[in-house]
Amino acid sequence: MEKFDLVFDEIISKQLRKIAKNLRVKKILSKMFDKLEYRGPFAGKLLDSRLFVYEMKTKHPPIRLYFKYNSTTKEIYIFEFEMKKDKIKQQKIINKIKNKILKIFSKT
Repeated sequence: MEKFDLVFDEIISKQLRKIAKNLRVKKILSKMFDKLEYRGPFAGKLLDSRLFVYEMKTKHPPIRLYFKYNSTTKEIYIFEFEMKKDKIKQQKIINKIKNKILKIFSKT
């Protein structure tokens, strides 16, 4: 079985340090990371087919995790997570992640 490497962005690293005391959310995110590690991009829903931006969700509590899959290196770049917000704020976060991906991957 193929295993995918997870690469954490500085934003999600800060977020993880903040929620370190919330054991429930920490456990849920840990399960999400495990699922990503073993299922890869199939663990989430494709949001942008050009940039390969994916979203993974849980319902209770409503958490959204955003990531990008790089098929050449088999790496999954995890950008950030959020508690479910309204659609406008969600779209702002998705656009911010897309712009960040364009900046990072256009350099290489």
